[in-house]
Amino acid sequence: MFKKFMSLSRIARRAVLALALFSIMIVDLLFPKCNFTVFLFLASGIGWIWAMGLLRPVLLFLFFLVRVVLRYKTYPW
Repeated sequence: MFKKFMSLSRIARRAVLALALFSIMIVDLLFPKCNFTVFLFLASGIGWIWAMGLLRPVLLFLFFLVRVVLRYKTYPW
């Protein structure tokens, strides 16, 4: 099975991975809330965003947003 997975193209592997991580997120919502399920939801969500190729743009946007907020909040100094 692993050989079949590795024989897929790079984009197909990422699509399969994104689908698996998204399904883990959805199934995780059905479980009671505890520290493990919250961590699992966070880890699979970050992995899902990475598998779609959106992690770097999201992190850059958050970095610039924090920078603007810090400049706005510390302006009177």
